[in-house]
Amino acid sequence: MMNASSLQLINKHQLVRDFSSLVDKDRRDTATMLVYVAEIDRRKLYLEHACPSMFAFCTKRFHMSEAVAARRIRAGRATCRFPCIFDMIARGELHLSGVHQLAGHLTEDNHQEVLQRAKHRSMREIEKLIAEISPKPDVPASVRALPIRRVQSTPKMLEDIPAAHPIAGQRPAIERLGVSSAPSQGSKLAAGGSKPNSRVTPLSPRRYKIQVTIGQEGRDKLSELQDLLSHQIPDGDLAAILDRALDALLVETRKKKASFTENPRSVRKRSNRKGRAIPAQIRREVFERDQGRCVFVDACGRRCLSGWQVEFHHVVPYARGGSHGADNIELRCRAHNQYEAELEYGARFMASRRN
Repeated sequence: MMNASSLQLINKHQLVRDFSSLVDKDRRDTATMLVYVAEIDRRKLYLEHACPSMFAFCTKRFHMSEAVAARRIRAGRATCRFPCIFDMIARGELHLSGVHQLAGHLTEDNHQEVLQRAKHRSMREIEKLIAEISPKPDVPASVRALPIRRVQSTPKMLEDIPAAHPIAGQRPAIERLGVSSAPSQGSKLAAGGSKPNSRVTPLSPRRYKIQVTIGQEGRDKLSELQDLLSHQIPDGDLAAILDRALDALLVETRKKKASFTENPRSVRKRSNRKGRAIPAQIRREVFERDQGRCVFVDACGRRCLSGWQVEFHHVVPYARGGSHGADNIELRCRAHNQYEAELEYGARFMASRRN
C-alpha cells in the first residue's frame, strides 16, 4: 500500500509523471461517477435502500459530505441532459465545481456555446461567464450592524496569541458591519487565524458585489469620509467612495512597491553601485515590463503570471555578483522567489536565513 514515506524514494520526474496519471484517472472516474449518479437518481434506486432522496442516499449510505453530494447530484443531472459534459470532464476540460455552477444556466439553445467558453476556466472565470449570460441587478449600497460574536478563549489559545496583541477576551466589544473593508487583526486572531470574511462576486458584465466585515473604527472612518465628500458625492454612495479610496491607495502602494511617480528623476549614467537597494528607475522599468506579475517559466514554457506578493528577483544572484540592471532583474511571486533561492543556495541554508 502506498504511503507518504514510500513516495520520498521516488525521483521528482517520476513523482510528477505518476501525479499526472492519477489526475487523468481521477477525471475519468469523476465523469463515470456522474453517469452512475444520474442513472441511480433517474431510476430512484435510492428508495430501495431506505433513503428518501438521492442526496440522503449519498450522505447516509455512502457517507459523502453534503457539499460533495450536492455537487455530484447536480452535475450528474446536467450530464444526463447534456451528455457532452461527460467527455469534457473526462478530458479535463471542465471540473466538477464548474459544472455544478453552470448547471442551472444551461439550456438546449445555449449549452454548446456556454460549455465551450467554460473550457479550462477557473471558478472565478466561470462566475464571470455566468454573470454575463445571466446578469443580476446591482445591489443597493447599505451598512448594517451584525451580531457580536463572543469568543471563548481556552488556555491553549491564549498561549498561542503573541503578547503584542490584546487577548480576545480582554478586548472591548466592537460593532461589526457588512460593508467593504477588511477585518481588523484582532478579528482574525479571534477567528483562529482564518481567512478574512470577504468575497467579491460578479453580478453582470463588469459589475461586482463586495461583501466583507469591518469594525467600529472602520465604520467611523467611512462615516467621516461620507461627510467630507458630501459636496462631491451628495448621496454618500459607498461604491463611489470605495473607488476613490482604491485610487488613492493604488497610487501610494505603487509608489512604495515599484517607485512609480508622476515626475521621475532623470536617470544618470549607470554604474556598478554597491548595496542591495535596487534603483527606483530600475524598479519602475522592471515592474512595467513584467506587468506586475511573476515571470517564472517552467520547463514546458508555461509562465506563472501570479500577481500575489510579487518581489524583485536577481537572475544572477546579487550575492554571486549579479548587477542591479533591468536585464538581470525580474518579478517573481514570493513562492517562486523562495523556490529559486533554494535551488541556488539550498533549502537548509534558506530555512536558516528565514528563521
